[in-house]
Amino acid sequence: MPDREVKFGEMLDTLIERRGYSRNRKKILHALDISAAALSQYVREQTRPSFSKLLALADFFDVSLDYLVYGQPARSETQYEPVVRYVDHALADFQARSSRHSAIAARMSRVLADRIDHVAAELAAAPAAAREGLVQDDEMLRLESYCLRADIISLDLEFDVIPVEGGVAAGRFLHVVANNLQLGSWYRFLLPDELPESTVQAFRSLLAARAGGDQVHEKCAFRCTKMPLLTGTALYQLNLDVMEAAEPALHAQFDSHLDEDGWLGCVIRPNGDSNSDMLMDETHIGRAKTAFKELWASANPL
Repeated sequence: MPDREVKFGEMLDTLIERRGYSRNRKKILHALDISAAALSQYVREQTRPSFSKLLALADFFDVSLDYLVYGQPARSETQYEPVVRYVDHALADFQARSSRHSAIAARMSRVLADRIDHVAAELAAAPAAAREGLVQDDEMLRLESYCLRADIISLDLEFDVIPVEGGVAAGRFLHVVANNLQLGSWYRFLLPDELPESTVQAFRSLLAARAGGDQVHEKCAFRCTKMPLLTGTALYQLNLDVMEAAEPALHAQFDSHLDEDGWLGCVIRPNGDSNSDMLMDETHIGRAKTAFKELWASANPL
């Protein structure tokens, strides 16, 4: 097994910065029962912690030892990939040994014709809201499942976590975020300064339970801004090839609302009386991406 480069000091410094402890490290010092000088020596790798202190650091930041020491988050493979490879191999072998090419071509034509009829029926049955530039919650859930990157402005994270007695519960979109993180997607959540940090921590914990703490800390970032946020927005860069192959009707339904880089944008409804969000056109997507970039640069990490 090849040797791995130890990045303990670098990863500790990164975690301190991302979690907002750069200016106040008292919580870390208290959790580990160490001095500020000792923590600084860890970051500069002048000394290394004992195994018990290393475990305490990993527990404090809710990451694995591999991530803390080597900077390598656990990666997972979808359960479908081996099946797809097997099917591809079996089909290639069948075609290589088959002499009935014309029969296969005819059958493929019939299957494609049936599929075209099916997609046409789906498009005809699409809700009027989609044709009017609106996207409903169930459609947004399906769209987000093909997300490569997401930049989201949320006023209260209500679609991801729901306040309940004694804590919070998973919202409708949390499982999609967790699945996407496991598949390698990246998320950035920009939040208002007045949102309680406990809500963010609860969201992190729920995600970590489903996707793993390494994936959450590596690929899901949170920042808060003091700038006034009037409503939420969602920007998704979609994996269009996968979406078109899996759900051609969904791709066709929203294709006109995508920019040239595959980004879809919407304004999240400002009230609870509707289940639809307003889609952006390409010009507004560009403006929203620029606005998010500027707000993110001036916001504080959580």
